[in-house]
Amino acid sequence: MTFRKEVLAEGIELYNADCREVLPTLGKVDAVVTDPPYGAAYQSNHRVGAGSTPITNDGTRVSLRLYRQLVPLLSGYPILWCTRWDAWPDVWEIFGSHMKVNGLLVWDKGQPGMGDLNHWGPSYELIASCGPVRTRGSRDCSVLRFNTVPSNNRNHPTEKPMGLFEYLIGKITDKEATVLDPFMGSGTTGVACAKLGRKFIGIEIEPKYFDIACKRISEALKQPDFFVEKPKPAKQETML
Repeated sequence: MTFRKEVLAEGIELYNADCREVLPTLGKVDAVVTDPPYGAAYQSNHRVGAGSTPITNDGTRVSLRLYRQLVPLLSGYPILWCTRWDAWPDVWEIFGSHMKVNGLLVWDKGQPGMGDLNHWGPSYELIASCGPVRTRGSRDCSVLRFNTVPSNNRNHPTEKPMGLFEYLIGKITDKEATVLDPFMGSGTTGVACAKLGRKFIGIEIEPKYFDIACKRISEALKQPDFFVEKPKPAKQETML
């Protein structure tokens, strides 16, 4: 197994690799928050430009095989797993055979996304809550309203809004907790963790998006925040 590893700060580790190879080598984490390939065969020339990189493992059969291989490795952790209405039945079946499925959160995006122009525009996505999830603070509504990232500002074709992931991570973890994202993409989960004072382990298979994630998280770690203690600096390293 050969992969690239970057340690951006104490407790902030990023891997440019297939998550199925890295996960068995990791220690225990406190939560998993991730936005995996949905099996929608997303083609990036719809909205973010024909030069963008298609998403690895985003074909339906490939994604389902990936889920079946990955989910057993995550058993026992609190998990928030982004999905879509047409992928949800498979997510329910696969997760339900390994852990408790608590229910769904609905992300209200504020505007319709891509789809059949003769049908209502989909303005929501789903987030499955699985495993021993325990929320902090008040008992909130399960419909979460955060505007989508404008297409011309996206670092990744399916990038989620920072506010949404900050809310989710803050709701299910405590300060200094370690959050895992096995499908890191351009690093939104990691940036949210850096801003909230959480530790983070991110895995991304595409070198292009891995490099973007490294840059975004490094920049987030440099930003002053008088209310959150940032992870301590650490040297980067490359592993073979």
